[in-house]
Amino acid sequence: MIIFIKVLCIILAVIIVALVLLQQGKGSDLGSAFGGGSSNSMFGALGPSDFLGRLTYYIVAIWLVLSMLLAYLYKTENSEVIFDTPLIEEAVEEGLSDEIPIE
Repeated sequence: MIIFIKVLCIILAVIIVALVLLQQGKGSDLGSAFGGGSSNSMFGALGPSDFLGRLTYYIVAIWLVLSMLLAYLYKTENSEVIFDTPLIEEAVEEGLSDEIPIE
């Protein structure tokens, strides 16, 4: 399950980078640099900002939730191993208390 979520997070991160690079800012057309307000693009004068913007927000939200779920799963998986035996009992069993000088 962790590997599946990790791979999905990597794929979503690549998609997010591609979506951000596909979007153009306001007035970033070459014609707008010389005072022209029209654009000959397929999506109109503002470009595909509405569709790509919303798609980016949804994918980022999914990526964020999956990243937090992955952090939670790693925490619960590792805490069972770490806190299986208390550290003090483990140190006493190993005999480390005899080696510590007491002044």
